[in-house]
Amino acid sequence: MRSFEQFLTFLSDKLKMVGAVALFGMALLTCADVVGRLFGYPIFGSIELVSFLGVFAVAMALPLTQLSKGHIGVELFVDKLPRKGRLFFEVCTETVSLVLFVIISWRMFLFSFKLRASGEVSMNLHLPEYAIVFVLACCCVVLCLVIVSSLLKTLSKLAKT
Repeated sequence: MRSFEQFLTFLSDKLKMVGAVALFGMALLTCADVVGRLFGYPIFGSIELVSFLGVFAVAMALPLTQLSKGHIGVELFVDKLPRKGRLFFEVCTETVSLVLFVIISWRMFLFSFKLRASGEVSMNLHLPEYAIVFVLACCCVVLCLVIVSSLLKTLSKLAKT
């Protein structure tokens, strides 16, 4: 189990790096486009590229954010519960999250296959949109694995209390 967690941490960290590069690319491309527009030479397709890079930046950050418990949570009520109640609430939250992201991953894979079959491409640059959706679906699968790992840890803590 420990090696599975280490693998997920390693994979999440690498995805974070790709997301950071995408975020940097967004900033660089936006700045270059603004400067280009000042001189009458905008970058063709920059809006599409920034949109795609934004998807990559967010998708790549999902697993590490879950791993580090970085999601926003309202714990006004939960903090007042005893340890066992908090752990039970965490198990419920993680279970619902897992079910939700399994469904999202599944539907995104199906959607990417449908986009590929239809030959759907972006409007200006004619980039295949299925690839973007497929990468997002893969990041959601990694997120599901992180949630499973977290759920197993929480269940273990709950069993010990």
